[in-house]
Amino acid sequence: MKQRESEWDLNARSARLTRRQAAIGCAKADVVHWLHRDRRLLDCARTAQELSFEDTPDEPTQGMVLRRVADHLGPQLMAEFQQWARRTHFWCELLAQMAYALAQYEKVRGRIFRMVENTLLQQDEQPVPDALRHAGAIGSAVQWSWRYVLASVVAASGAGSLATLLAGGDVQRLLWPIRVIAVLMCPDAARHAAVREHCWEPIVRLARAEVRDTVRERLTRAFGEDPWFTSPDASGSA
Repeated sequence: MKQRESEWDLNARSARLTRRQAAIGCAKADVVHWLHRDRRLLDCARTAQELSFEDTPDEPTQGMVLRRVADHLGPQLMAEFQQWARRTHFWCELLAQMAYALAQYEKVRGRIFRMVENTLLQQDEQPVPDALRHAGAIGSAVQWSWRYVLASVVAASGAGSLATLLAGGDVQRLLWPIRVIAVLMCPDAARHAAVREHCWEPIVRLARAEVRDTVRERLTRAFGEDPWFTSPDASGSA
């Protein structure tokens, strides 16, 4: 704990990190500490991430999202897509939008798949290159992420079938692993508002995650335009 308490000062002094990046780094340390206390959530998120995004050549059942998108695009466009995706935070943005859509499940029931795709396509900050848009790269990535991320979470959490879980409206079992994957997968949440809003916000506001008061205060100072870091109301429980 003392080591984690000193991380803020060390990170803030680093010439390579902004104050915002250091604040996110401290909060991420608390999330990792929380996950090691909640082994069920940790195992679920880890399994879902491996099955969906860890493209290991000798593990044909892993990295299914990337494999399916690659099948759709072909090697050349897939390489271009991955370069663009890394540069623009595409995958953690996709996960953040999935978490948001699921959190709004009762309002957007029946429209969540299209909602994520449309949001990603309409973003002006990181326009999709024409070649990737015409090839249907975003739709393919969204389709296979919904299929394999959700299926992996359901299987790892022991929630039964996805259909049964969604029919009962129990989206919390889906939300938390997706939020965890997004915050740990995002290379720089200090520059990624959607990940902060849809994933960091409920994690920071959740008492069970035990993000320290000092870290909350640092996040509030670093992200003054993000009101969710200061709101006392919980958005759900894991």
